[in-house]
Amino acid sequence: MKKGKIYTIGIGHSPEHITKEIIRVLKGVDLVAGFGGFIDMIKAYIPENVRMIDDHTTRRLASDFVEAQQNRVASIVLQALDGKTIAVLSGGDSGVWGTAAFFIEAQSVHNNAFDVEVVPGICGFIACAARVGAPLMNGFSLVAIGDEDTPFHIVEKKLKGAAMSGMPLVLYKVLLESANAPEYYPEEKYPELFPPLKRNDERLNKTYEILSKYIAPKTPMAIVTDVYNQVAVHKEYIPLLGSDTGTEVIDITAFDQFLEKKKDYRFFTSIIIGEEITKVWNNYLYTPQWSYNWIYTSSLISKVKDIDTVKDIER
Repeated sequence: MKKGKIYTIGIGHSPEHITKEIIRVLKGVDLVAGFGGFIDMIKAYIPENVRMIDDHTTRRLASDFVEAQQNRVASIVLQALDGKTIAVLSGGDSGVWGTAAFFIEAQSVHNNAFDVEVVPGICGFIACAARVGAPLMNGFSLVAIGDEDTPFHIVEKKLKGAAMSGMPLVLYKVLLESANAPEYYPEEKYPELFPPLKRNDERLNKTYEILSKYIAPKTPMAIVTDVYNQVAVHKEYIPLLGSDTGTEVIDITAFDQFLEKKKDYRFFTSIIIGEEITKVWNNYLYTPQWSYNWIYTSSLISKVKDIDTVKDIER
């Protein structure tokens, strides 16, 4: 029997983010796995004979979120142990709040009985940063504030450290998944998440309380929902998933509006908070990489205007 293989693939947030590498990998798989919207997004590149591992089936077997995740991973690993090649789809990049670590861990448990390969994709923070300019030029921190798998006191430490660093900050998962799937987060097992909307509001308030000790009120902030219209790939309506318009919404504002704007936050919302030197221009945020040493001025043109800088490319 041939050795199975799992490809964990980040498909970005738009059909335009699907790379040549992803297309090549899909041509050689037996199965695909992932949320329905992800499969719809790459359907044009899936060969006719390829079948799917249905997330809904594994979820129905579960009594809570952890068991649903376990069933999902186990069903894919089972196929790999049977010699199948599977493409597991994540939005963005599979190594950033995606699936990659699950299957590397499973590979170690099964002592390399199957292979794992991580195929990179365009992360949400990369996509959002591009849509609002260049706010992450000097490095940044990335924190998920609605991460059900991480106790919130650990999230608080991450938020404090990120804010103290003075770097731009990206906030992921601004809503708890339990807000849309309370049946997978029963109160007796997840008391810290119940009731979901109240707990979510508490987390947002606490996030602002921590960050406001270190971030100036008028620091530029971008709120991006449905980057590249990503909700459009989902056929079924899911409450709170994307913007009310069903299309990308970008709001350039200031950090002191963080709580005022929380009514607009959705599962497909990312927030980018600039640093001390981040600026706003033409609805763009940018953090000049060179600001501590020099800035661009129009006088710089005089140094190069008489130099022939345009050359033919050697062929």
